[in-house]
Amino acid sequence: MSRIQFNVDNSTVDGREQTGVGSAESPFFELAEDVLCVIDFAGQIQQLNPVGEEILGESAAQIRGKPLLEWVHPEDRTAMGEQIEKLQAGREAIAFENRICGPDNSQRRFSWKATSRPQEELIYAIGREIEAAIATAQPSSAPSPPKSATEEPRQFFNLGLDLFAIFGFDGYLKSVNPAWENTLGFSQSELLTKPFIDFVHPEDHSATLSEYIKLLQGVKSVSFENRYKCKDGSYKWLRWTANPVVDKQKIYAIAHDISDRKIAEVEAECAYEDTRRFLGDLERKLQSRSLAFSNAIHKLQNEVAERRQVEEELQKEREFLKALLNSVDAGIIACDAEGNITLFNRATREFYGLPDSALSPSEWSNYYELYYPEETTPISEDEMPLLRALNGEAIAGEQMAIVPKQGKTRIVLASGEAIFDAEGQKLGAMIVLHDITESQQKQQALSESSREKNELIASLQAQAEQLQQTLQQLQRTQTQLIQSEKMSSLGQLVAGVAHEINNPVNFIYGNIAHANDYLRDLLELLSLYQQHYPNPVSEIEELEEDIDLSFLRLDLPKLLDSMKVGAERIRQIVQSLRNFSRLNEAQMKRVNLHEGLDSTLLVVENRFKDEAGNALIKVVKEYSDLPKVECYPSQLNQGILNILNNAIDAFESVVSSHSSSVTGFNDQGQMTNHQGQMTIQIRTEVVSDRFAVIRIQDNGPGMSPEVKEKIFNPFFTTKPVGKGTGLGLSVAYQIIVNKHGGVLNCYSELGHGTEFVIHLPIHQPNYT
Repeated sequence: MSRIQFNVDNSTVDGREQTGVGSAESPFFELAEDVLCVIDFAGQIQQLNPVGEEILGESAAQIRGKPLLEWVHPEDRTAMGEQIEKLQAGREAIAFENRICGPDNSQRRFSWKATSRPQEELIYAIGREIEAAIATAQPSSAPSPPKSATEEPRQFFNLGLDLFAIFGFDGYLKSVNPAWENTLGFSQSELLTKPFIDFVHPEDHSATLSEYIKLLQGVKSVSFENRYKCKDGSYKWLRWTANPVVDKQKIYAIAHDISDRKIAEVEAECAYEDTRRFLGDLERKLQSRSLAFSNAIHKLQNEVAERRQVEEELQKEREFLKALLNSVDAGIIACDAEGNITLFNRATREFYGLPDSALSPSEWSNYYELYYPEETTPISEDEMPLLRALNGEAIAGEQMAIVPKQGKTRIVLASGEAIFDAEGQKLGAMIVLHDITESQQKQQALSESSREKNELIASLQAQAEQLQQTLQQLQRTQTQLIQSEKMSSLGQLVAGVAHEINNPVNFIYGNIAHANDYLRDLLELLSLYQQHYPNPVSEIEELEEDIDLSFLRLDLPKLLDSMKVGAERIRQIVQSLRNFSRLNEAQMKRVNLHEGLDSTLLVVENRFKDEAGNALIKVVKEYSDLPKVECYPSQLNQGILNILNNAIDAFESVVSSHSSSVTGFNDQGQMTNHQGQMTIQIRTEVVSDRFAVIRIQDNGPGMSPEVKEKIFNPFFTTKPVGKGTGLGLSVAYQIIVNKHGGVLNCYSELGHGTEFVIHLPIHQPNYT
């Protein structure tokens, strides 16, 4: 890209020689990232900065003297001509938009801010591409009443939120704006009394010195990045754009704080170990080069003589800063020491809804109202940020609402402070207003979105909890259905077997008494035969000896008595089976718990012995006097059966281990464990006249705390796959607790057996 040396004819204003803002002696003009353009009243281009050259795609020789309208989109030319006429008519500053056509017929939309100098018949304009625009904090302003040749430019210079600086060729800063202290924390005196390299991060010394040496050699428009030290010891990343003025031994530079972007870039990179070693080596090299640079600076201090800054330089900077004041989007208001408003820019007019025509500050209140952020409490005159700043208060990012009579409400952040001259005399105060309306709206939208998201999450959590409860209920229902089906099937089987056995047993039992009577009659008849016929024939005597008639007469009544006892035992077993199934007792009724316990023990009696018929488990019953209890007999028997089966399973797991140290037989042939005879003890009692308590205790292997916590969970089992369903104790819990309103507790410890304690209400509230 070619570099153009801009030289506008000098003219005289107020008796002082002036130099155009686009002069090559104004480095900030060269450093600008926007399009800076100077055209005459005829609309012809007189000066254009390098950014403008790149946009238009032509060199300086080709551009100079051509109408700017050649590059304006045909549909926007009429409006552009009207804006030029306004400036020719003496308008202070205007803002407009149009489209610029590039050399490849591309169209780019620009936002323009322009002002005129009628005495020179020149128009100064700044253009920023709308799509690529990045809000800057460089101050600009419409012309204000003159103070002195140096005061007003210094006020604009101090207003910038970016870091403006003038460096000397001796390695020291010569002038900085307040943004340095706001950004880095160092005071102006701390920054100006040390070489600038002392504030640069050691790792950036080499690159910074390379760029600095280029500037000392006269290289134009150097751009680079480095880290500057803050007063708290941290570092800020800055992006620099700088230009030297060799004949004045000065460097003009603008720095933008890019720390947030750099931090994001650093966080996205992987910190590899070899990189850390490399950075350690580099830091040592940079420290060595820093020492060499300090020596070089010392030599430069002896070689480069300081030159006095002349009035013409300040005037050039003043003109440039004045041109920039109206280009920023932030509102700027300044007042003198008496509180009279002396300066406000275009953005301020837009914020307050003021007309373009001249208007005294005293008339502003006819056009707007000021409120605190909630937009309901008005701000009194004494609390206005500008007057508070004039009274010495530092205003930093205070939020307020500007409500114009015509236009939309603006939410702004106000920052500012009093202005003093070099002798410490108060000159006035200045306030900068940043429009945050859009960001506030986005924040509100984000808050609303966050609230809706939280509500959705809460709703989903509630649904998840409801689904979990439904799943648990389905599991309980499934468990109940499975056990109800099992109980129904078992009850039908037991009842059927009992019925089939009962009929022949009753037939046998009923005929034993008749057979006994018949046998007694026959024996009496035989006695009469022996009495009246004492000498029977030899054949009868032989038969008597063969059949041992004397023994038959003694043993046959005993045989019939044994048959009667056996039949009676069968009848008792049948009755117990029928009591256990209780198919005809599905409704709640008062029952004798001991009968239910005995019938349940009878059902599992075969499991108390091993295959060889040896006693495996001893059952000890300690029944106390119990009243009849209101319950569902069949279901209660099922629950007790499941608890007994659980105890028997625990003993069988010990037996299946076949460990001689654990199991064996005692002198009576009974199976034992390490605690002696394997025993199930069943005790009953009454508590508080309200509960019937059944305690079922074994001296088996016991349970661990982890297992004990889960034994009542559906489908939980410690048995191998195919050996258990995990429903037995869960069903017992459902029957005793949920069905009967009772309590089922388990007490167990590894190696010390297990005890289940059942508390059953004697009376049920729904029993009639």
